Amino acid sequence: MKIALGMIAKSINSDVEILRFVENAERNGHKLDCVIAVYALRLDPRVEDSIRKKIPFFPININNPDYCLNRFRERGISGKTTRMLLECPVQTTRGVLPYGFNRTVAVVEAIVREVDVLFFVDSDVAPAVLKETEEGLYIEDVDFFGEHLNHINNGSQVTTGEYSGYNILPCAHFDGMDDLLAGVQKSDMLEYWQTSDTHRCLATEPQERIPKPCTKILGGNVAISTSSFSILPTFFSSYYMVDDELFLCRGEDTVLGLEIARNGIVCTDIGLNPLHDTYSRFPDEPDLRGDPSVQERFYYACTGWVGRNPFLNYLRGTDKQSVRESQREHLERGLSALSEYTSFPKYNSVIRNFDVSWDNLERYVSEYNQVLEAWDEFRKAFLA
Repeated sequence: MKIALGMIAKSINSDVEILRFVENAERNGHKLDCVIAVYALRLDPRVEDSIRKKIPFFPININNPDYCLNRFRERGISGKTTRMLLECPVQTTRGVLPYGFNRTVAVVEAIVREVDVLFFVDSDVAPAVLKETEEGLYIEDVDFFGEHLNHINNGSQVTTGEYSGYNILPCAHFDGMDDLLAGVQKSDMLEYWQTSDTHRCLATEPQERIPKPCTKILGGNVAISTSSFSILPTFFSSYYMVDDELFLCRGEDTVLGLEIARNGIVCTDIGLNPLHDTYSRFPDEPDLRGDPSVQERFYYACTGWVGRNPFLNYLRGTDKQSVRESQREHLERGLSALSEYTSFPKYNSVIRNFDVSWDNLERYVSEYNQVLEAWDEFRKAFLA
């Protein structure tokens, strides 16, 4: 079994994020065959050299995925398919790229290099878990790859899990939380958020890991048998523009989760919740009212959710107009309350993102259909 670690980054300026997973595999007796890292801006040659001393390393400049381009030519893949799967759809000068496209390039590289299992981890995730005892919190190293591979070897085609650490929803308490979550289509988190004064939105791993079938996957904690892509489409998410600023739609993992369910793919939540440093300052608690960087990070989470939801509702077959009208009403009230609570008026502007994203739904659907068509040609050439 050929195993690859996949990671996405704007720039690769440090070897820490990659090598901590490589070394975790070594400590626990697992052989990683390579690392596939997709980047947009810069690769530090000293970092590249450091990683290559430990493991075969395939860094992919998003503007020039040369290895895949050459293999596509050898297999006679059409120019249209090549452009859809390997040509970046937006300017990369800021390194802000659609999540689905980034992941697709990594998946294509893995398949072309005949990888059997591709692990995706995010750069702010660690191969360790946050646990709690009566004495307090502590971080415990885990056999990250072994836990996933145990289930892959026993019939799972996709394995995933939640995170430990701070949730993307920072601890808060204000009237209008229900409206805000309804507006960004995350009402299932309402009770959790409303009780955040007790748990502080800090998750620890349960004492007992209980695997269970699932369809929800998290892109920063997932292993996929690449043979699954002979059935599954690739990751997909889009983008939209507001006042000349590029915004990314979240949810490329959510979209793939829907297809996992529809296609009967065996997917397992293995109960391993690696530590996610969501706000890049663990163990400090994110302060939504007093920290501008936390406010900004949460702002972009909101713009990503309202970016995602039109296409997500299209895929689910819901009545788009009624959903749009209902969510907009809730969102206006929720954003007003959030802006007042945080004294961060920028949140009110998310309503523009909501409108623009819904107005782009037809483009999202067209792009997705083109990606599906391209993916069909790719998998016939490489996965048949």
